[in-house]
Amino acid sequence: MAQTKQEEILLKVEKLLPKTRGRFSPEDLAAETGYSLFEINDSVKRLLEIYRAKVTMNPENGKLLFQFIYPLEKIGKKSFAEVMQNFLNVLWKVFQAIYKALTGIILIVYTVVFVIIIIALSMSGGNDRDRRGPDLSIFGGLFRAIFEGMYWISFSNRIQMMTDPSGLRYKQYEKPKNKGKNFVQAVFHFVFGPEVPPKDELGDKRETLAYLRKVSNGRLTAADIVLLSGVTMNKAEELLAEYAAKFSGELEIDDDGNVIADFTNMLHSQSQDLDGGQIIYYYDEVEQPAVMNGNSTGRNAGIILMNTFNLIVSIFLLNTLGDPILYKEQIINVPVFFQIALGWFPMIFSISFFLIPILRYPFVLRAKKLRENNIMRKKLLYAIVVLRNDITFEKIANTISLPQNLFSKAQNSLNKLMAEMRGTVDINENAVPIYNVDNFILNLNK
Repeated sequence: MAQTKQEEILLKVEKLLPKTRGRFSPEDLAAETGYSLFEINDSVKRLLEIYRAKVTMNPENGKLLFQFIYPLEKIGKKSFAEVMQNFLNVLWKVFQAIYKALTGIILIVYTVVFVIIIIALSMSGGNDRDRRGPDLSIFGGLFRAIFEGMYWISFSNRIQMMTDPSGLRYKQYEKPKNKGKNFVQAVFHFVFGPEVPPKDELGDKRETLAYLRKVSNGRLTAADIVLLSGVTMNKAEELLAEYAAKFSGELEIDDDGNVIADFTNMLHSQSQDLDGGQIIYYYDEVEQPAVMNGNSTGRNAGIILMNTFNLIVSIFLLNTLGDPILYKEQIINVPVFFQIALGWFPMIFSISFFLIPILRYPFVLRAKKLRENNIMRKKLLYAIVVLRNDITFEKIANTISLPQNLFSKAQNSLNKLMAEMRGTVDINENAVPIYNVDNFILNLNK
């Protein structure tokens, strides 16, 4: 198939990127190729949709300067570590799906089967066997204690907004409005932890477009993107270039040398029934709390008792079925299938039922720490946006009601945040550090 002229220009411009090491102005490419600036700009916009890049001001002439990350890297391309992590995540989800299906069979059905077996053995009294097993009376009381707390209810997968003790909001699946969680759902949570609502891959884009239409009158800066998503300034500049390409934004340089994307075209609206994305600033929302399972103590106790019951009975049956049985003066060899189905299989599963939460525990602790650090970062950014200038650590602490025992942690987080926002630290006449983020503040809602 013959190439169109647009495809031909795009190919030639793309081949020039390594020669410029990703840094060029549209005028450079026009002079090199002979194509018009309109054609060059059209191709560059297409490249901005494909490759990671930033748009800055050329200090020599004050015009736009495109800086593609070099070596060229496609937007959304995952590193080897990320690919492996995604692969492991898929395996984990498959394992969870299989394990959850088995949980319903083993924890519920096996309990019933085991009780029937125990009742049958108890009624026989062991008189027809060549040996007596352990006292089985304990299983009756254990079984009754387990099922006294069991009930079945339906549950919803609707997502609701909750408020964290820190004052930030987070999303979680809505809990049932009656007595509590479905018992099987509580069992899943005991093993794998509460389900977390999936990340909306287009959520950030919808939020940014809503911000353009409802708040900033169609103009967007890297600082605005930081305010919405909390990314570093470097990443925000990349996203600004990407959004400009995808949503036909016109890039320009303001009087202070900052890049602004004009999305006036996105202000056009015909339907009053479509609300667009929801605007939630970065410092207003946090991840769902990291907990082991989120079940009540009583529910966990019931689950533990039930699984312990299955574990004990499976071990008992494994020891019992492994030897020939004397029944009415006849020696009966139990088939291997029954030894596996009633012994090995439920025993291994019951052990894993306790083992998986134990192995998850360090990851839950790590997730809690990361979440706490994230909350601190959000609160610090909120204080910076509120105070805007003449910012001192004392003012920040008062703004967010920071406990004194967190001062050291907050100071470390603030230093890191200042580096990410390209802020500076000055010392006033009283030897007090002043945190300067004027460039960030001046570029909000421009």
